[in-house]
Amino acid sequence: MQYNTSFWDNWTFESLFDLYSKGPDFSNSKELKINKETNSYDWDEVCTACVQIESLFHLINELVLREKIFYDHKFSAGWNSFESLDSLDGSLLISVDIPTDEPEVKDSRNEALKLLCATDLMKIHQEENLIGYRENKQSPHEYFSQVVWGAAGNLGRSTFLGAHYVAHPIRASLLEQVPLFKPSADINSEVKEWIDEERVKVFTSLTPVGRMNNFQLILPPLVTEVLESSSSLSEIIPATIETREKYKKIREWIGEYQTALESENPSQISKFKKTLYNVSQDLEKMRKPGELGDTKVGMSYISLNLPTPKIPDLRKYFGIRSALNKLLLSPKGEKALLKLLKWFGCEKGEELGTIRKYFLL
Repeated sequence: MQYNTSFWDNWTFESLFDLYSKGPDFSNSKELKINKETNSYDWDEVCTACVQIESLFHLINELVLREKIFYDHKFSAGWNSFESLDSLDGSLLISVDIPTDEPEVKDSRNEALKLLCATDLMKIHQEENLIGYRENKQSPHEYFSQVVWGAAGNLGRSTFLGAHYVAHPIRASLLEQVPLFKPSADINSEVKEWIDEERVKVFTSLTPVGRMNNFQLILPPLVTEVLESSSSLSEIIPATIETREKYKKIREWIGEYQTALESENPSQISKFKKTLYNVSQDLEKMRKPGELGDTKVGMSYISLNLPTPKIPDLRKYFGIRSALNKLLLSPKGEKALLKLLKWFGCEKGEELGTIRKYFLL
């Protein structure tokens, strides 16, 4: 088994193909929201353009930090003319043909469906879809099927491959609502989440009385780097591949960390965790109480003196520790996002506001 691989949603590639070929779609898509109170589910509207751009950000991260990305050839018709990805097909993007009746795929899919159909109405609609498909190859609750049954099927395929499932944002929203759903640990995802959390700490003023300056736009650092190094939409994928070469050591480190986890090697796991801890401590020095300013308590107010956080000197660090520090201290990404939106002609007004709000942390 090759570690640090992922299995991608063909729906995500279709969203990317539409973004590149037609531009952002500012109509609304629907996210499924489980409603335990009514034992049913609801649909919440979300701007399709935001979902498309989020898919692009996921692609950039994955192309840089994954060894391989798998996709199911049977469902690739909706995007196989996506020229920007042609050069990657067969090298980074690997086509697979996984039989849907493969026992491991079937068992994993059915287990996922039990967890995802978390209310009675969801169970009823899934059963009606199953009957409809058996009888005439049609699902009476078609979009529900696309979200729920599609997610379960991809989870089955990813389990068969031993690769982490990277879901389309609409399906990912559903997976996040199922607390009992615990896929096998994916170090790549955990490291990216850790980076995001540490960057929020870096760019958010933390004071003795709590957090200030909430809801900032902070993009993933690799996304910011790729967009800033590109001068047009067509350069994003080539720039991503160049960035991939730059971060080869981090990608290999993630793979080694995953190997240590899978082999249940406690001493090796401890070593990798210590690296992340040390980087966190490097950044914590920026946020020590003595460097956050003074707190003065008066009769009716609290006043704060907030100096600019002190950036650590990265020259004293080497290797992975240095590379991670640099990632964490990359620009927030506000300018990079505006640059991307200018290429699509939606860098102003309501369209800008909608997209910017979606990515606020």
